[in-house]
Amino acid sequence: MTKQTRLQRNLCDILTQITLAQAMSKQLLTVYEGWSIKRLSQFFLKHNISGAPVIAADDELVGVVTQSDIIRFESVAPDKQQIIKLVRQYSGPFGGPINESEVQRIQAHAKDYCTVNSIMTANVVSIDINSSLECAYQLILSKQVHRIFITQNGLLVGVLTAMDILRIIAQ
Repeated sequence: MTKQTRLQRNLCDILTQITLAQAMSKQLLTVYEGWSIKRLSQFFLKHNISGAPVIAADDELVGVVTQSDIIRFESVAPDKQQIIKLVRQYSGPFGGPINESEVQRIQAHAKDYCTVNSIMTANVVSIDINSSLECAYQLILSKQVHRIFITQNGLLVGVLTAMDILRIIAQ
């Protein structure tokens, strides 16, 4: 048995002895999909976090948003087609045409007008609280994400980050 194989087995043994409920953070900060990018940025700074689950008005988990999403958004200004799409999303089919000056105004203030919904990742990686920490570890590795959300009966109850797992291993 190689040193790496022994190390992997020891790691799996450690992770199977700890429940997700013990490892996860229950202090979960969420953001609303309708928040502006500006408000989201301020929220991340205030709470010193790099990402958060996104919920709809009915508290349904609809996505995840990170600092990387904000940086990506700020590095590429939305083009005219994206602005028109955003306006249609919010005004519906009866909103009428949008003129060029309105598109330019929205582009100039995109950080104030565009919402979390327009930059979030809708594909949320989650796992049931009754799963093992080892399963959560494997999920983080296979999906190549920094955090996964813990659910119980379909409701969001916590978050587990790669850093949480590293802390457990270090203890």
